[in-house]
Amino acid sequence: MTMNKKNDGDALPSSKGKKKRSDVKPTFIISTSPQAKMKSISEAQKIQLDIIAKTNFNFFEGRKIAEILKENHKMWRAVLMPLDLISLRDMDDGWWHADTLYIYPEAGYEFQLEELVTEQFKADEVQWIGGSTAVDLLGTAEVEDKSYVILSVWWD
Repeated sequence: MTMNKKNDGDALPSSKGKKKRSDVKPTFIISTSPQAKMKSISEAQKIQLDIIAKTNFNFFEGRKIAEILKENHKMWRAVLMPLDLISLRDMDDGWWHADTLYIYPEAGYEFQLEELVTEQFKADEVQWIGGSTAVDLLGTAEVEDKSYVILSVWWD
């Protein structure tokens, strides 16, 4: 095999019919479809969103809130609107005693999510839970040093 010298001093193997490195032109393909796979909503989360959608009281508009959450799923990992035990007494009559929505945001979307909630949800109080309280609630130390872990949204 003989070696040919390029102008820049790099040695390239020479063989008939093959292109030199300098003759190869890169091709760039720009795709219109997103490369990142959209995350799906789990079955357990769908059930919770359905419950939220069927809940309405005071300024809490469950259907609207559930739709906004679905449209902005990239911003959160999980949402939960837990019951008070008083619901056992009144559930037979169709009452769902839940007044606080907890949102576990995706990293990097904390403040964007807070802004969305503040502007769209008509809540009486929006606050962050972090530090040791978040560790206790989530059962994991991975959030110990973070101040903005769970967004708590409360309606009177």
